[in-house]
Amino acid sequence: MAEYVRRRWEPRFEGMTRRDRQGCSYDVYLPDPLAGWNLTLPGDLAADIADAETAIRDLNDAGTSHVSLGGLARFLLRAESVASSKIEGLDAGPRRLVEAEAALAQSGETADRVAVEVLGNIAAMESAIELTVQQERFSLADLLEIHRVLMDRSPRPELGGVIRERQNWIGGSSYDPCSAVFVPPPPEHVDGLVQDLLEYVNGDEHSPLVQAAIAHAQFETIHPFADGNGRTGRALIHVILRRRGLSPGFVTPISLVLATWFDDYISGLTTFRHTHPADSPERSLAAHTWLRIFAGTTLQACSDAQIYATRIDELVRRWQSNLGSVRKGSALDLLLDVLPGIPLLTVESAARLIDRSDVAAGAAINRLVDAEILTQRNVGRQRYRIFEAPAVLDLFTSLERSLASPTDAAATEPPVRPVPQSPPTQ
Repeated sequence: MAEYVRRRWEPRFEGMTRRDRQGCSYDVYLPDPLAGWNLTLPGDLAADIADAETAIRDLNDAGTSHVSLGGLARFLLRAESVASSKIEGLDAGPRRLVEAEAALAQSGETADRVAVEVLGNIAAMESAIELTVQQERFSLADLLEIHRVLMDRSPRPELGGVIRERQNWIGGSSYDPCSAVFVPPPPEHVDGLVQDLLEYVNGDEHSPLVQAAIAHAQFETIHPFADGNGRTGRALIHVILRRRGLSPGFVTPISLVLATWFDDYISGLTTFRHTHPADSPERSLAAHTWLRIFAGTTLQACSDAQIYATRIDELVRRWQSNLGSVRKGSALDLLLDVLPGIPLLTVESAARLIDRSDVAAGAAINRLVDAEILTQRNVGRQRYRIFEAPAVLDLFTSLERSLASPTDAAATEPPVRPVPQSPPTQ
């Protein structure tokens, strides 16, 4: 049976105030394993979930008729990654991200650490999707790799791909869990719970959307890493939806809506944590609130994605009109397909994207510059050439504006606090 267990925090000399250094009693939460859970759903909730799954299928089926399949896929993946970062208070607008990308392309470094972390989340989401396509089963090594990629550009890259061996907590003090909002399972329970979660991820006991929602809630409850749990857990949603074949082409931008429904999001995850027998009706009932929120979130996300798909279609048709004749399968044609999801390019990155030579990619870029679709920027003393797509930046800016007010609230989420290794330096 899931339960809260009382633990004792011994006084330490790590803290700025007397309160930070004191001992206390606190409660850790031990969730039930997912294996063998006979989850029951009322008829109306089952119908909501079926509608949400149909919306995801419709988005993917309709996507095949869009002008720019690659561009739409990349736009939605980037939008999802940026929104997932915003939920954690990592807020970097489209222009900041492009500036950071330009600096990284030119010199390999930038002072904008927030933008770098958001770019790391985009890379982690790309890694998650790639691993899902390549592997039949999702393994612990795959989970650790996604987290490693996520943390690679963070202030603590050494935490990447490492299951925590210390107690962490959400909210309260940086030094102790005495006033924490939630304390996940102690480290000695984490390995077993993660293995159980992976078995669930690789199974098919529940429908794809239910599986994605339950796996995400369980992952956030376990909080297996010292940092980056929220973003990794939201990437796990898309691992499952892709693995189960529900979204083979496009990432449904669920985090876009979770960012705007932040209070409901946290409420749903909190309600998921029950204290009833593992086979009880109350356990299923505790999951219903979260599943209703997740189903509604998914429906809204699919609707938002369709709106942006239409805008991208209009944009690409405008580009095609400006360019005139474009040979099918040419470097220019391939680049037009991916461009709506790529606000910044170099000749080298374009060549990798379309699997063509630098010469062919450069010629295609020159056509796009001549048609005023791309704008050239010279970065650094060596005049390193970077190319921006202003219309794509405008698309992402409109997305940012739609998230502007809710993310102010989202940024107040209490951070996860690992036990500090030593007193913080000033």
